[in-house]
Amino acid sequence: MFSHEHEAEMTRRYRKDHDLMGFEADDLLSVFDTLGEKDIWQYRYPDDSDLNSIGVRGIYLGNYVRWDPKVQHEQMMREYGYKTSAFNRTFDCYDYVDCFNYMDVHDLLKLYKHGFSKVTDHASREIRFGRITREQGLSLVRRYEQKPLKYFELFCEWLNVTPRALNFILDQHRNERYWENCSPGVWEFRGLSHLQAGNSSFKKHEVIKNNLFISNSNLEHKKRAKYIIFGKGYPQGSVL
Repeated sequence: MFSHEHEAEMTRRYRKDHDLMGFEADDLLSVFDTLGEKDIWQYRYPDDSDLNSIGVRGIYLGNYVRWDPKVQHEQMMREYGYKTSAFNRTFDCYDYVDCFNYMDVHDLLKLYKHGFSKVTDHASREIRFGRITREQGLSLVRRYEQKPLKYFELFCEWLNVTPRALNFILDQHRNERYWENCSPGVWEFRGLSHLQAGNSSFKKHEVIKNNLFISNSNLEHKKRAKYIIFGKGYPQGSVL
């Protein structure tokens, strides 16, 4: 969306396009007749004229501080004991360790709809920082993006639906540009990573050597954990 040199600021348009996916609070009034003005007024973004009149600007810290999640997470690990954990679907074990679903159902939906998942974002970032090569990044994507979900049944339990029912719903969101329905219930992936040439012989130990991400805690949920509806964290130990 932007170059690092653009020094983007927080605006109503940025909020609508990027954070709210093209929607505004007022759109809820036309969708849910149970919501009224008293329910949505506090979620309206102020008019540009009102903000300009008092000199308010939305400034991103990343415009002034080099934003490198790997380096900054590792500083938090050293200074404050930040906890990390390995994921099934990416090599980056620093982000989203507080959420069952982000690197699970959420990540699968991204793959279904857009033809790439979070591991592609992580690999692209590491390529930009020069810590891995493009070939290594492609190999990482191929290694992780089709890995099975770890907490799918837990999510189904929370929704009180069967895995078969939820899979039926998720399948409705597969983008036909990237998925071919070969037969009932059988899909073939034709996503972005499979359209690229790369070195498929890249070894896992090379990833660790060149792009050291450290898993320093056991947040693997080996036994059934209580699902958290509100709040962040791991029920049997602090993450933040």
